[in-house]
Amino acid sequence: MNRKKYLVMFMIFLIMEIFIGLYAHGWLRYYGGDILIMPAMYFFIRIFTEKFNRLLPLILFVFACSVEFLQYLDICGILGIDKKSLLAVIIGTSGTWNDIPCYLAGTLLIYIIIFLQRGVNYGRISRSFKKSQ
Repeated sequence: MNRKKYLVMFMIFLIMEIFIGLYAHGWLRYYGGDILIMPAMYFFIRIFTEKFNRLLPLILFVFACSVEFLQYLDICGILGIDKKSLLAVIIGTSGTWNDIPCYLAGTLLIYIIIFLQRGVNYGRISRSFKKSQ
């Protein structure tokens, strides 16, 4: 994928995140956003670099788990960040271990996207589609 495609994919995931944050309820509100944030971060970083293609999802997973752990320790309180500030919203104010499986699912989603994208680039999917017709 070129950088423009990564930008488009990032924007799609960002818009989905915003809609989930504004309008969703229940499971989708509490877990769907945590799953989709992983591909959103992946595509955002891929806009700027082609390095670490296969390793980047794991790096992002460790990063997300680290942020969740810092939230659990109340990093905003420790640093004196007002809980109603934009920075506190970005960092997060309540860590929960239930988010870790969501980040894992999001990481697996990234690998599925990479696999499908690679298949399309090498013509595997289009060739197999033509054979089945």
